[in-house]
Amino acid sequence: MATYKGIQGYSVQKLSSDPTAEDAVGQLWYNSTAGKFKIAVAGAGAWASGGALNTARRAAMAGGVQSLAFVTGGSTAPPVSAISATEIYNGSAWTETGHALTNARRYGVGFGTTTAGIAVGGTDPTVASDYTETYNGSTWSEVGDLNTPRTQIMCAVGGTTTAGLVFGGNPGGLDLTEKWDGTSWTELADLNTVRVAGGGAGTSTAALASTGSTPGPFTANTEKWDGTSWTEVNDVNQARQGVASAGHTNTAAMIFGGETPSLTVNTETWDGTSWTEVANMANANYIAAGAGTSVAALSIGGYPVGANGLLTEAWSDPVYTNKTVTVS
Repeated sequence: MATYKGIQGYSVQKLSSDPTAEDAVGQLWYNSTAGKFKIAVAGAGAWASGGALNTARRAAMAGGVQSLAFVTGGSTAPPVSAISATEIYNGSAWTETGHALTNARRYGVGFGTTTAGIAVGGTDPTVASDYTETYNGSTWSEVGDLNTPRTQIMCAVGGTTTAGLVFGGNPGGLDLTEKWDGTSWTELADLNTVRVAGGGAGTSTAALASTGSTPGPFTANTEKWDGTSWTEVNDVNQARQGVASAGHTNTAAMIFGGETPSLTVNTETWDGTSWTEVANMANANYIAAGAGTSVAALSIGGYPVGANGLLTEAWSDPVYTNKTVTVS
């Protein structure tokens, strides 16, 4: 007699308990304990509206996680004026702290937490700066300067006040990488591709650089940092600059928004090997600040300042579920 496997060419694995849904997406199995067929499915990740900023801003510096983040610096709508004010996000609303940067500036980068944050570089007021300031939850303090003043830079957003990484930027288009050890900056191996206003993720020993302008055409290029050198890996799907980014490792990151040259709502996630387009933002945005991880990110402020400059959008990763297969 012919067997089912012989006729169909497939077999279904029998398990006594369900596997973790996230690890088994798309797989079918038979749960022998429950006596039922099961399949793991992923819901769609999505953006949702968050609390409005108190001060509209673009090109700001941010850090922290989705439920507890800070934003500082940036600039107002034309006539452009640099901002020094700092706000804290509790997962639903922004609160002004009254804690001002020592040097108001825009187009810098931030990382760390709401009680141990850092703001690096930027434009002050019209030229690239080498400023580094740390935040202890109540005061910003100047610490060791960058070796190369720069603006429109990228950073490993999972960095800390004792271990950080910045790369690329202006003026003139830079490929330079610098590492922060809590006291001073040290120059390390250069990027393979010069880039300005791209996305960054990861840590000082495992970072990711993507997109940006080179400094002419927009690029889809992505590079991975292993603590010693940069290696080119798979490109993003949509070349752009002025993205916001999130992700505390170089194997799980995301970029969102930017210009292509038109403003875009496109969001892409990185799994360590390739980029995948996922759900779009509600609002096309450019030079917003990013914070959080690839499963729980924030897009903060952005261009055009006004309504967009007050916006916060929060990303939630897909919910993974084991479902029973019903047959009739």
